[in-house]
Amino acid sequence: MNQKRDARDEHQDEQLGRQDGHRYDAPESDEDRISKEWAYAALGLLVVVLLVLIATGKVPIFGA
Repeated sequence: MNQKRDARDEHQDEQLGRQDGHRYDAPESDEDRISKEWAYAALGLLVVVLLVLIATGKVPIFGA
């Protein structure tokens, strides 16, 4: 009887895991998510500033 239960538990574990054998990651903590939001916001701001500088000609892309 224990063998049936063990086989059933293993089958259930296989259904919960990914097909490549890895388990799903735990959800991110609020602290991790907020720090990533700040990093993406800073990166986006840097890209916008760079695009504005290129558009106004302050940063030449092609040397003349």
